[in-house]
Amino acid sequence: MTAAIEKISTSSKNYAQALIELGQDNIVPFEQLSEDLKTVNEALLTSNDLVTVMTNPAINNDVKYEILEAVFKNKINTEVMNFVKLLVEKNRINEFNSIYIEFITQVNSINNIKPVTVVSAIKLDDKQKKRIIDTLTDKMQKTILPHWETDKDIIAGLIVRMDDDIIDMSIRHRINNMNKSLMLKK
Repeated sequence: MTAAIEKISTSSKNYAQALIELGQDNIVPFEQLSEDLKTVNEALLTSNDLVTVMTNPAINNDVKYEILEAVFKNKINTEVMNFVKLLVEKNRINEFNSIYIEFITQVNSINNIKPVTVVSAIKLDDKQKKRIIDTLTDKMQKTILPHWETDKDIIAGLIVRMDDDIIDMSIRHRINNMNKSLMLKK
């Protein structure tokens, strides 16, 4: 996930929890919920017109529902469609992205999955990636969901980001620390 980290509101957490309960009660499987919510989220993130219509108080909710039906027909589950309509009705559709992020976070927690971003100076081969995943899995006792990035500016080594934690094992970081240390000794 490359989206900017944002503070999740209490209402977004509550709506995400309601979605979690749909999955836990086997009304809609988590995988289906995740896919359908991703479909809606991507549509809302890429279509300013759709968001503008859904948040416009001058447009009747029935018209908004017709538009939603047309946009998402045969693409999302009825329960998810009803959820999106509820957000429109409650004037919360602008919170959809944060609800989706919180939902994914909770599903990952339930499934003992930890999303991790690994930054390296060069593209890693499959053997190197497997070694990193195995090491992180052993240390965290979770299934690792890696996102791989390259950044030649780190010179060599790795940077591992998990939530708010950063493990910086890059040469750039070591050089910066040495420079700070030398500056303090002057």
